Amino acid sequence: MSPPLNATCAAGSDTLRASPLARLAWLAYAVLIVYASLAPWSGWRDLGLSPFAYLTAPVPRHLTRFDLAINVLAYVPLGALTVWATHPRLRGAAALAVAALVGLALSATMEALQTYLPQRVASNIDLATNSFGTIIGAVLAAPSATALIDRGRLAQWRSQWFARRPAGLLVLLALWPAAQTHPGSMLFGNGQLEAITDALAATGFNLAAWAPMDAATFVLAEAVVSACGLLVVALTLATMMTPAAPRLRLVLILAAAALSAKTIAFGVRFGPDQPFAWLTPGAFGGLLIGLLALLPAVHAPPRAAAASAVLAVLVLLLAVNLVPDNPYHVSWLTTYRPGKWLYFDAVSAWLAAAWPCVLLLALPVAWRRAGPPDPNPPP
Repeated sequence: MSPPLNATCAAGSDTLRASPLARLAWLAYAVLIVYASLAPWSGWRDLGLSPFAYLTAPVPRHLTRFDLAINVLAYVPLGALTVWATHPRLRGAAALAVAALVGLALSATMEALQTYLPQRVASNIDLATNSFGTIIGAVLAAPSATALIDRGRLAQWRSQWFARRPAGLLVLLALWPAAQTHPGSMLFGNGQLEAITDALAATGFNLAAWAPMDAATFVLAEAVVSACGLLVVALTLATMMTPAAPRLRLVLILAAAALSAKTIAFGVRFGPDQPFAWLTPGAFGGLLIGLLALLPAVHAPPRAAAASAVLAVLVLLLAVNLVPDNPYHVSWLTTYRPGKWLYFDAVSAWLAAAWPCVLLLALPVAWRRAGPPDPNPPP
């Protein structure tokens, strides 16, 4: 006699594991929401109002359809990631309820803190639209949780392609295309830190004083930065992927996503006639160099790949922070008015600056963990 269906499902659920990737992705996205909600992180003041006075305040007059749509769309991924991150402990109605509460609590907290920021306006409409977006994301994601995490082609790819504990590096790689939306002066030139440039300026350091930055030198510098940015991604993938994984294909997909993000960002910032303004001679040369180096990079042994990735990140950080900005690019930026994209720009700038630094901290961990693939890695 076959066991009852409920007993079979219960026994099967005992073998299911939560997804570290989904949980880290949820955390990363929540951090981005917090940063965007509280940008510019300056000018904090107390006007003597309750932080929750906005709940009963009149509807703000400045709201537009664009604002409402952005408020909804920004929280859709949060709802989806909450459902996936809580699977398999929570499913169905329980997962939807928790996702809705998480979105409500996070949005309510952000709106309350905006009460103390002079450039932000706390709004009950924002709270309602954020919560609605969370619910939409949760409803869309709930039917796919089992297929994505427990079984299906994605689960098979996860077990066949990735070695042990790749979740943190996968989240960082997924954020790399988003980091390219910042209009840096060099393609893939992430990691420009004001602390480094200010410290160099305080010491009187001037790269142009002993290495004149003429047009040819700047083209070479941009080629190095662009090639390093591409190699960092390829080498990072090599630290965590099995020999059976289509490494080159995945790097090319990530590169295509990053270039698409850069193209859209330039079109929004500098006008529809300038979407490919990033494709300078230096960027083109760097892409060619990077593409030629991809094949050996993606097939490097895990520990060698991790060490090489650290070196590439260091070269990237040094070049980005030492090479002066392209004066033509600086001129373009002076004509850009972010308008409704102001806080999105703040997030992209922060992400672009932080991404190589966080990766630099994560790669030594990947080097220590490199070894024989885990026969049954967690998702």
